[in-house]
Amino acid sequence: MLHDHVIPKPPTLGAYASHQLLEGLTDGARPLFVDNGDHLLVRSVDQSLTQSSKPVPTVNLGDVLGFELRASCGVKVKGKHRYFPLKDWRARHAWLNRRASGFDVLAVTVSARSTPIKKNIRIDQSDFAGVLRVTDIEAFNQVLEHGIGGPGKAFGHGMLVI
Repeated sequence: MLHDHVIPKPPTLGAYASHQLLEGLTDGARPLFVDNGDHLLVRSVDQSLTQSSKPVPTVNLGDVLGFELRASCGVKVKGKHRYFPLKDWRARHAWLNRRASGFDVLAVTVSARSTPIKKNIRIDQSDFAGVLRVTDIEAFNQVLEHGIGGPGKAFGHGMLVI
């Protein structure tokens, strides 16, 4: 069973340092997480990671749920990630619909910005909020466990929060 953990975050801890911190906390495992400013929300099968873990809700076929997702949206061209223009919400919606495994997106909003990761390295940060319908329990549970998207997971992107 998956559990979500809230871990207070030092204000100066950056995205890559958060990734390193969590790998140390989980003995090298790479849990999904999202940086919510003053805390990290971490998803893990390890219930004992914190004393106040909350189980990820069980879902049923046809459930309609609110969700949030921070992702790095783009396409790979000749081995390099190419991000969509920041104001191109249609491309971001299409990106999410292509990756919607086990669910249909019923309604969604998105905001995007370019986020610095390290010196001279920036990635797309698209924050989605919306409503989905579960269409396949097994596929949806895989998304909850492994996340959505590829680039950016090490920087707190990809975790579907319901």
